[in-house]
Amino acid sequence: MNATTYPAPSQPSVHAVADVLRGAHTAIRYRSWTQTEPAAGRGPVHALTAIGIGVAGWLYDPRTILSPGDERLYEAAITHLATHLGLDQPDDPDQFTAWHDAPGRTEADVLNALQATARVLEGYHPDRVFTPTARDVTSVHHGVALICYGEDASYLAIGHIPAALMVQASQACNLHLTGEPLADGTRTPAALEREVRHEWTVHWRDIRGGDWFDFDPGRRTPGAVPVTVLPGD
Repeated sequence: MNATTYPAPSQPSVHAVADVLRGAHTAIRYRSWTQTEPAAGRGPVHALTAIGIGVAGWLYDPRTILSPGDERLYEAAITHLATHLGLDQPDDPDQFTAWHDAPGRTEADVLNALQATARVLEGYHPDRVFTPTARDVTSVHHGVALICYGEDASYLAIGHIPAALMVQASQACNLHLTGEPLADGTRTPAALEREVRHEWTVHWRDIRGGDWFDFDPGRRTPGAVPVTVLPGD
């Protein structure tokens, strides 16, 4: 009798891992960061929880048992991070946790590691940086070029514009895309205006022609452009 053989589990693609790392980056940016135990809910998050959010979505709870495929994706994200950081044993998640929880570690350190690792996996190169135009965005409303991004439907406008105009344009875009208003009983237009912030981003294309943008808080990267952001709910 011949022994039955089974194919080895497929490994996550580097692009899937990059998507997870960007999801983790977004989760920390919006919810803030902590070195304490990974937590559920909507408060500050440990990077391990943020990576879980990147894998399973915004309702991820660290007590959740991931599917085998999601578990491989979760572990691969940590391994790629540890490799980028030059840790001795990148396959040992405890080494990444020790780096993350070390005294003096900062939120900026973690965000930079997540973004830089994703960039490497996606094939970032300075020659691929571009200045976005109306044809590179989701749509244009009230003269504002908008990009809708993330699972929480955040909006990014090219240029630094007044908060009231950002909310007006984002409302129109959301109605166009979903048929639903952004403002409701708790998120009034005035409340949305208080959430608007002015930042800088770097836009670039990967080797497959996909468009990406990275937040650049110090506007240090050549090609960085001013943007206005309305975070999603």
